[in-house]
Amino acid sequence: MNHSKRWSVGALAAIAIAGCGSAIPIQKPGIALRVLSSEPAWVSGGDARVEVSGPAALQGKLAFRLNGRRIEPPMAGSGNRAEGIVSGLAEGDNRLEVTYVDAHGRALSDALVLTNHPLTGPMFSGRQQMPFVCRSEESGLGQPLVDNQEGIGHPVFEAGSKRLLGYSRYCGIKPQVQYFYYTGDAFKPFDPASAYATPPPDLKTITVDGASVPFVVRVEGGSINRFLYTIAMLAPFAQAPGAAQAPDGLLWNRALVYWMRGGAGIGHQQGTAMWFNDGLWSAERQLMPMLLGRGYAVITTSGNESGVQLNMRLSEETAMMTKEHFIEAYGVPRHTIGIGASGGALQQYLPAQNRPGLLDAGIPIQSYPDMITQSIPISDCPLLEQYFADEVALNPASPWTVWSRRALVEGMNASDTVINPITKTPGSTECITGWWETVPTVINPAFKDPEYDEAARRYGYPADVFADVKWTHWNDLANIYGTDERSFAPTTIDNVGVQYGLGALARGQIGKDEFLRINACVGGWKSQAQFVAWDRAADPFDARNMRRSATCRDPHGTPAPRHEGDIQAMRAAYVSGHVFTGRRLAFPAIDLRPYLEPVLDMHNARQSFSIRARLLDANPAAARNQVIWFNAPQVPMTTLVGDALTVLERYLGTGVAPAEFTDRCIDASGAVIAAGAHVWDGIVNRRPPGACTRAFPIYSSPRMEAGESIKGLIFKCTTKPLAAAFRDGTYPPHMVFTAEEKAWLQRIFPQGVCDYRLPDHGRPANV
Repeated sequence: MNHSKRWSVGALAAIAIAGCGSAIPIQKPGIALRVLSSEPAWVSGGDARVEVSGPAALQGKLAFRLNGRRIEPPMAGSGNRAEGIVSGLAEGDNRLEVTYVDAHGRALSDALVLTNHPLTGPMFSGRQQMPFVCRSEESGLGQPLVDNQEGIGHPVFEAGSKRLLGYSRYCGIKPQVQYFYYTGDAFKPFDPASAYATPPPDLKTITVDGASVPFVVRVEGGSINRFLYTIAMLAPFAQAPGAAQAPDGLLWNRALVYWMRGGAGIGHQQGTAMWFNDGLWSAERQLMPMLLGRGYAVITTSGNESGVQLNMRLSEETAMMTKEHFIEAYGVPRHTIGIGASGGALQQYLPAQNRPGLLDAGIPIQSYPDMITQSIPISDCPLLEQYFADEVALNPASPWTVWSRRALVEGMNASDTVINPITKTPGSTECITGWWETVPTVINPAFKDPEYDEAARRYGYPADVFADVKWTHWNDLANIYGTDERSFAPTTIDNVGVQYGLGALARGQIGKDEFLRINACVGGWKSQAQFVAWDRAADPFDARNMRRSATCRDPHGTPAPRHEGDIQAMRAAYVSGHVFTGRRLAFPAIDLRPYLEPVLDMHNARQSFSIRARLLDANPAAARNQVIWFNAPQVPMTTLVGDALTVLERYLGTGVAPAEFTDRCIDASGAVIAAGAHVWDGIVNRRPPGACTRAFPIYSSPRMEAGESIKGLIFKCTTKPLAAAFRDGTYPPHMVFTAEEKAWLQRIFPQGVCDYRLPDHGRPANV
């Protein structure tokens, strides 16, 4: 029997079985309709890019109906595939139908329900925050559009006068296009008066496909979801500014870079556009020539700048809407790669967990897993530094005058030579140099950046416009965490049962008396309603907002009370996707980290391994999607990002991880010290330290020194009675506590001490 006959018999058998009611269907010719620019449930702005595929050539043979009405969207394609933009969608659900009559007169059809949302948002992020300062004018994009006369939002005045035209609730602007050219050092806008006809003398050229062309960039700017977006592409032949649609002549390699920006902000503002009005940051000035020169389209929005706001649901929503607009205007990219540092890194890890498909790969730089769990150890920093400051004030010969010794309790690096930003003298810690000015801006509801009042005056807002705003991360996300009757959002900050310095005690680096004093005096933060404004000069660690005790050093005195976080707020953080748990990493990520531990930078090295540890614990298969590259800070970031892009392009192009997609570390000359699966051994496993582990020492945190793991994933520890702690080896076996010391410990920890062998008490069971 030959192969042909064997196939024929099998096919006939399959048909016979199908005819007898088997689950194997007979394939019938048909057409398929799908949305390319977004999921059908998350369409925005009234239009969508759609695709129709069928059994034969489709051009000119498709009939469309939108909500029962005949429409004729422009479609293009070849063979059995066509795509184009469907416009005119009403807000809410829309039924889109397509019909094709084949050569046999059979009508083939398909239909979808597209749920359309306004371009001003929101889709799923909840009620929009007010007041909200529009900043398009600062960005060089003009005043926002008037959208109401009811006094809601941003005042808009007639140009050059004080005549009020109305208000802008949504901070919308008309899309606009501007061309920039590269000088070798910076990007400059063309002079529109010259009609782009006379090349500037400092215009550089770039080689594309063997030809030298002018290094000119076309940048589209506009507003989506109340934030300002920009789209930049290489366009060697500049055209006069016009509509936002893509002109001919763009040199696009069909891959998209989604640029995420960092910082730590508390909302109530639009942020500024990246390109317009000289809006590039220093790192962007370095990397944009490489990215655009390689042909990437680069997209960004102020809604994906964590220095503007830290609501990750809003960030993900804005990214979805902005990418949708890009696809509608320019076409579907081959793939989308995220790039961004610090807060721009966590905006890659969280979508990889929460919104698979939004990004296809990521290059998180100086990463954090998320913001909310980072607040756990950094909220300890001012408490501990205030304790050390009090100790030194009481005893100038205190051992805590040696700055490097503070790392024993704080875990983070400390130095006797780095200049302290408070004292301006040698000696500091990461808690100070890295985090001193950040903590109050995140947890103190009474701290308001003076720039908000300046903006209110400049734009003509009422003087009391921000009077009711509570300036914390939790209030920024009030629609997630909720608020009490006084409009304060509950916080996740909790240090009940935390034994600060437990690791140093076990190692014999501090004694029982110091251990007891630290834990008796460190205290906790007051309730949100009790906070007062931070006075950074007179009260650098915000001690006025701490729960303290004048008799805490007395074994018979009153210990400073700890602060108990809100369990429902913790659960809301998990459920809303603000915690990177490690359950999913839906794309390959190259985690880049310049090693900055010696300078006490806030971007400490353990964060990459906190992410790795969470992945290994929750989803070991997903952990293979993250590789960690460390480098000495002298190595140019353009080199590192360029190398990472090359590796990820190869990965995405073949679907197979190349050999270079592996852990590695490089020295100051750019030479690879070591690469491979075991170079970081000894950090998240018990193996002997690998070559990179030895080259780049990793430090810990106050919670790790209290017994928590490097995962850093416990808002509220489960406590155990002190009697159990004395029995189970919590304290060194040779250490004997006297009856008086045990009684003191009992007063310090009336609810027991943390048992870090147990999971987070604040984590819902199903997350």
